Amino acid sequence: MDVTGRASDAARSLAGHASFLAQWVAYRGASALEPLRERLPGLGRDETLWVFGAQGGATFADNAKYLYLHVAAERPDIRPVWLSKNAEVVTRLQDAGFEAYHCYSLRGLLLTLRAGVVFLTQGHRDLAMPATAGAFTVLLWHGVPLKHVSWDAGFRDLPAPVRRAHADMAEEFDLLTVPGEGVADTFASGLRIDRERMAVVGYPRNDALFGAVPGEEVGADAAALDRIGDLADDQSLVFYLPTFREWTDESVADRLDLETLDAFLAERDATLVFKTHPRDHLELPEGLSQVVQLPESTDIYPFLRHADALVTDYSSVYFDYLLLDRPVVFYPYDFEEYRARRGFYFDYEEVTPGPVARTFDQLLAGLDRALDPAADHDADRRAALRSRLLDGDPAVSGESATASAPYRSATDRTTDDATNCATDADRSASVARLVGRRLTGVRPKSTDSDRLRSLLGSLSSRLRSATVFILKKKP
Repeated sequence: MDVTGRASDAARSLAGHASFLAQWVAYRGASALEPLRERLPGLGRDETLWVFGAQGGATFADNAKYLYLHVAAERPDIRPVWLSKNAEVVTRLQDAGFEAYHCYSLRGLLLTLRAGVVFLTQGHRDLAMPATAGAFTVLLWHGVPLKHVSWDAGFRDLPAPVRRAHADMAEEFDLLTVPGEGVADTFASGLRIDRERMAVVGYPRNDALFGAVPGEEVGADAAALDRIGDLADDQSLVFYLPTFREWTDESVADRLDLETLDAFLAERDATLVFKTHPRDHLELPEGLSQVVQLPESTDIYPFLRHADALVTDYSSVYFDYLLLDRPVVFYPYDFEEYRARRGFYFDYEEVTPGPVARTFDQLLAGLDRALDPAADHDADRRAALRSRLLDGDPAVSGESATASAPYRSATDRTTDDATNCATDADRSASVARLVGRRLTGVRPKSTDSDRLRSLLGSLSSRLRSATVFILKKKP
């Protein structure tokens, strides 16, 4: 990167830090006033109003999306509202009949101030951060971390005031959903959220792996989803979902011989479905018949239920895909560099239950193994890893026999099976019920609120004492 690029990045970073600190100060101010606001008629928080945001307010996606869709369809006692900083997202949701507003619109701000519960995937800035002060705050997160996150990654290099503000905000999460006991310590380390505020439960987004979720097409490419569904009826589908590498301009396609891969897939009556990270971009060459591409920004979860095998490197999506009990091939062609830059929470070889390829030839061998209809070579390893890390999901805990059924190829799967599995293993419903139970025991949110409440209580007591003294005083 040249000097101009570095200067531009530094300026953006400084502006981002300043923005976060300003929001933190506003959050703390709103938090201090929360007890007073709660005493005013019509201004308190409403436990039946749930507000949702995701990925910094940019998209309609992830665990928040699927929990929102469930609540909208199945919980008439709750008013779910999606708030976004992206006007296009708001328009699409409204056109589909859902209640959605811009985060910083007057209505969006008022709804956030009145919401009894707020749901986030990244952090408080998924919504208008200061307006969330005082709400019961649920961090749904966005996947099992294989690579280091937050406090074990970039937070360590932040300026001291920004680090302190992040540490303070970590205390403001009332609930963090984690998919298994085996990853609780990982989240405690990376997010600085103690285990007492964690709930072991399946991720809502994984409902889409087992069957269609009403409304899932919002945020996904509906036409592409139909095309992939048609392809799955005729041949095997392999999805390739590589991780974004922010430190290089090299494309993942540079590590593939696409013409050779295309011929390899044609011989096996299979198609590779390529989707890059939303921050990455790939232009496939013309003339490929067995390699297709999905839009970078589309929601991948409705598509994954059609995948007969998955190829990835370090993406957390493979932990979710394990629930389907289908083959996974790993292609960490830059393993040493990636581990040195990002670091891992687990021994990579121990948590990759499938062929691990470092070269393109090894990748082809791994795909050949994964697409072998005669044997599923890594089923036992996948089962062991699911039990170790994902025991909160009903497909692992045994609540749904259908969800944990053996691997079936695309030609064996039926719509009825997928629909029944989604009903039997409804992760979104479990999270919604859990939040309802937790609302009965909301903990104090901040020392600022405690001090203001104590001050108001003291003033009230003194006023009562003075009134009694005046009334009793003889003329």
